[in-house]
Parts: sequence; C-alpha cells; structure tokens
Amino acid sequence: MANTDFSKGHYLLKNPTGQLIGRIDNDEFVRSGASLLYRIDGTEFYSMNGNLLGFIDDGIVRTAAGEHLFRIHAE
Repeated sequence: MANTDFSKGHYLLKNPTGQLIGRIDNDEFVRSGASLLYRIDGTEFYSMNGNLLGFIDDGIVRTAAGEHLFRIHAE
C-alpha cells in the first residue's frame, strides 16, 4: 500500500486505537459526513488549513518525528 493513490478508491481513516475518523471517497480529502477534515497530496498528509501533519507510508500516517497519527484502510 506504500504507493497507493488514495484518490482512486474508498478508504477509512482510523486513529491508533482503531476509532473511525473519516472516509476517503475517490478524491484527496478525508471527510466525516459533509465536513472536510484532511487533505492528501501523494504521500503528504495536511490539515484543511494547509499545515503539513505527516507522511503516509504503507497506509500509516506518521509525523516527521515518527508519531503514529492514523491508519488508512481499504473500505
């Protein structure tokens, strides 16, 4: 999943404890209902105000310091 294009498919975003945070539906945005939460650009993971939060590697979003933020799962 390291080189997955998350804008082509349906994915779930979960926190490290497994709680569902949002969904990706055939675009570069993570949303909860109609609310946009995050944006994905390649392997970069951003807040909606443009702050780089981390990087995606093998479906795991980590900060530059290595903190595990989220996991992306195929729906």
